[in-house]
Amino acid sequence: MNFLPFIRDDVLKSFLISVAGFVLALWYIRGRVVDKKNVSKGYLKYFQDLFPVGMMFFGIYTLYNVEYLLGGTIMVLATFIYIVNYVAPSIDKYDSVHRTTILSLGYTRQEYAIRYLFPKTRRMWFGAALNFFIWQWAGLVWFDILKYEKTRNLDVLFLISALVFMLAGFGISIFKNYKEK
Repeated sequence: MNFLPFIRDDVLKSFLISVAGFVLALWYIRGRVVDKKNVSKGYLKYFQDLFPVGMMFFGIYTLYNVEYLLGGTIMVLATFIYIVNYVAPSIDKYDSVHRTTILSLGYTRQEYAIRYLFPKTRRMWFGAALNFFIWQWAGLVWFDILKYEKTRNLDVLFLISALVFMLAGFGISIFKNYKEK
């Protein structure tokens, strides 16, 4: 049995999905920092922890069983949510400490973001994207191998796993936010 075509195709899928999610997250964070758009991230506090993983599993299920484009879109949104939740706290912390000082030196918001803010958090951006890329790739390969082996009820297993992860992530997020108040 040759798994090389599975692995190669899944790396390409995962890479494209991760890049799209990364670009979407970068655009979102840039809009919050540079353009000072009043874009709330309050709704994202309920989609932390296990929720993006469950959403990724649901995307894999949808990719293979319902609609390819819809599954890819769900996985891009999962990547976006994961990266924003991973990177936003550090960016907000750095931004609140250094923004006034750097802008008072005569730099524009655009220069501040490009010269200071994004380079300081570059490692976090690529770490988050790489981390979720690996999880997506592993999920896709695992699904392909199990499907090739004709595992019974694989689709149901992935759907149940996705729903459990999403509900657990949502529940943990609600508990953490309730505990903070």
